[in-house]
Amino acid sequence: MLGPRLQLLLETLRKLLRRGSESHAERLLKKTRLEDVAVVMRFLDLRFQRQVFDLLPDNTQRAELLTELDAHLLSDLLEGREVKSLVRVLELMSVDAQADLINELPQTLAQELLNALKPAEVEELEDILQHDPETAGGIMCTDYFALPEDTTAGEAIQALQGSDDVEMAFYVYVINEHGHLVGVVSLRALVITPPSTPLRDIMASDILSAKVETDQEQVAQMAARYNLLAIPVVDQSNRLVGIVTIDDVIDVLREEATEDILRMAGVDESAYESKSLRKNLRKRAPWLFATWLGGLAGSLLIGSFEGQLEKQVALAAFIPIVLGMGGNVGTQTATIMVRGLATGHISADVGWRYLGREFLIGVSLGVLYGTLLGVYAFTRYSGEAHPLQLAFTVGLSILSSMSVAALVGALTPLIFDRLHIDPAVATGPLVTTTVDILGILTYFLMAGLFLSGLGG
Repeated sequence: MLGPRLQLLLETLRKLLRRGSESHAERLLKKTRLEDVAVVMRFLDLRFQRQVFDLLPDNTQRAELLTELDAHLLSDLLEGREVKSLVRVLELMSVDAQADLINELPQTLAQELLNALKPAEVEELEDILQHDPETAGGIMCTDYFALPEDTTAGEAIQALQGSDDVEMAFYVYVINEHGHLVGVVSLRALVITPPSTPLRDIMASDILSAKVETDQEQVAQMAARYNLLAIPVVDQSNRLVGIVTIDDVIDVLREEATEDILRMAGVDESAYESKSLRKNLRKRAPWLFATWLGGLAGSLLIGSFEGQLEKQVALAAFIPIVLGMGGNVGTQTATIMVRGLATGHISADVGWRYLGREFLIGVSLGVLYGTLLGVYAFTRYSGEAHPLQLAFTVGLSILSSMSVAALVGALTPLIFDRLHIDPAVATGPLVTTTVDILGILTYFLMAGLFLSGLGG
């Protein structure tokens, strides 16, 4: 939900645009932060989005807005616009922002923009576009600040003061004569050091860097773990080729968290980015089909125990709670494991310890709720045949279901991670379907153990 200030901005913009008061809307936009405009754009229809884009004061503002906009809004917003006008906006963006935009646009429009750019700009842009968009090379900024190791602190400060095109000069990177990264100097160390001191004498040589092919999530985790404002990116020969800055790190963390949450539900970002009904159906149907098959298997299992249900009708009353409690525990456990693996709090090496912990939690919860349900079953059906056996059946079924669910919810993501498959796909339909089938099987096995041969 939008906060009061952004909600007011949204309502005011809508009102002005509906009335055709473009001059008032333009004045409002001049007073508003572009970050706030980007948020509000999500809630405007396409016609108003295009009006807002055109009403911005200049191309510099438009370029900044494009860097802040959600990726799925870009194609519709820019579609049909004159390529020359888009190029003028594109030229005002940093190279990494240009690459991000090009990657999000339809291939035809992206190629038209590349063809319209100057050869030198295209060459620099293609250096980034050649990398996978979800790697360090794909998100890096090539406007970094690097100096030879024999440069003095005073010379470095002068060079920084005379540099206008460097994005976020948090650190001075130190390179040798071959362009290899050999050290890093913080700005604080630079300004408190005597001006005649060479950078090699004050640089930190224990450098945390990423290869161009390193996954963006690993880069973000590194920056978060070590509280870094930027991560240098090197090629296979350790030559410095770019940096990943903190703003990109924040974007990556947000994107990866969103991706994991959606995958837990068996969908992806097209669930809200795509307007195509067919595409959404194609993306979501396979996971739901897996759940449908699991439900069908569960119904066949229940059907195979029809005789037990006829003898003890009360068994049917407890099927939803046995399956529901197991499913919830399985989903909770899987979510904890998936998020832990994604953030680095849980690694494959220590994951098995977490497996044991989650299993014990499942057993403990199973004892608690199994006892409560057993007492309820005994009290509720005390006037009918064999209430004690029924209480043991449902109580131990809850215990078994929740214990097994915790085990499945913890084990499945660990197996996926070991197989180098994104563990996020292990949750949702897969875990809940597995837990449901095992829960049904466990329930009726318990019923057979305690109620078999007792009669009605």
